[in-house]
Amino acid sequence: MKGERILPAVTTVAVLGAVVLWASFRSSNAPTQKSVQPDEVVWDLVRSSREGDVQGYMNCFGSTLRERLERLLKEQGNEKFRFYLQQLIEPIKGIAVFEPKRDAKGNWQVTSEFIFADRTERQVFVVRKIGSEWKVVDVKSSRPVPVLVPYGTPVKRL
Repeated sequence: MKGERILPAVTTVAVLGAVVLWASFRSSNAPTQKSVQPDEVVWDLVRSSREGDVQGYMNCFGSTLRERLERLLKEQGNEKFRFYLQQLIEPIKGIAVFEPKRDAKGNWQVTSEFIFADRTERQVFVVRKIGSEWKVVDVKSSRPVPVLVPYGTPVKRL
């Protein structure tokens, strides 16, 4: 009788112990870097723009591109630059970020599509790991593509 009660108790303790070990292993192996994959810096860039986080936006860039942005920030001032970032992202209705592709120079090309009400714009962010973080080092824009039916048009008007 006593042996019949011990087996379920031991099994329960073993299962709970395994769950606790698994949970602690997962949390200790969780990524600690801000940007683990090359495309995540694009999402950091978008989030910083929406929030008007000038420092967060600047931290997404590296190389000479960051130097140019720092000069622009110095000329405009923090408040004007923050307003510019928010105005830049406000008309965007949707964003698609495609899987990064490595180029011949060892950089990553992150193609992103920005959907506006009247057009779609595709940009290619050239991303490189600088230190332990991914940084945008160049941006290649393509021509805007007008849409046949503006985004947000009610279906009954079609």
